[in-house]
Amino acid sequence: MTVSATQHILKEVDGSATFEFSSTRVICSVTGPIEVSRPRNEQPTKAHLSLSVRPATGVPTTREAYMEQKLEKIISPMINMEEYPSKEIQIVVQVLETGEREQFTCMELAGAVNSLYLALLSAGISLKASFLSSFCACRDDSLIIRPKKHELDASTSHHVSVFSIIDGQASELLYSDSLGKTNEKEIFAALHAISDDVNKMNDTVRETILHSVADDYVWKF
Repeated sequence: MTVSATQHILKEVDGSATFEFSSTRVICSVTGPIEVSRPRNEQPTKAHLSLSVRPATGVPTTREAYMEQKLEKIISPMINMEEYPSKEIQIVVQVLETGEREQFTCMELAGAVNSLYLALLSAGISLKASFLSSFCACRDDSLIIRPKKHELDASTSHHVSVFSIIDGQASELLYSDSLGKTNEKEIFAALHAISDDVNKMNDTVRETILHSVADDYVWKF
């Protein structure tokens, strides 16, 4: 499954990025730090994070609300919120293509995490570490990294994880979510496979960031 990413897609926001896993495509925008939109959300010692997820079609449902909870749990600890007291950081995740059935969220979640990381960098938001996400499916003692839609449908379990990136390699496990019939051995094998895939994916992400920096750099003689 191919991977592609692009930064600075939207001009009306402070940062934006797209991330694509073959049949799954997500775009993310970041606005901020700005004045809080609602006085009750103002926090004197740190920023308030406003995050919303929009589906590819229709209006948001409990599925998107569930994804918002997961994303906030992943993203909030990675932002240096204390550097932006009494401010707000607004994040909008728009799913362009799902690539999976409604009962699954692993493709969209991983794509959202990765597009969010690139969008936060694009906006110049201070982060505690780099991070990336990937996913896999298991069936009959076989493990498939970044499975396609039909492979995910036929799986007995699937796993999505987020790792911090240190010195270009997957380091600390930040988040992990599994669904289906699984066991401890399978989970550890999935985590190992996902961390290896994050290492490979990081090469594509680094190229995206380098291209963005080169495009934005103003040459002076």
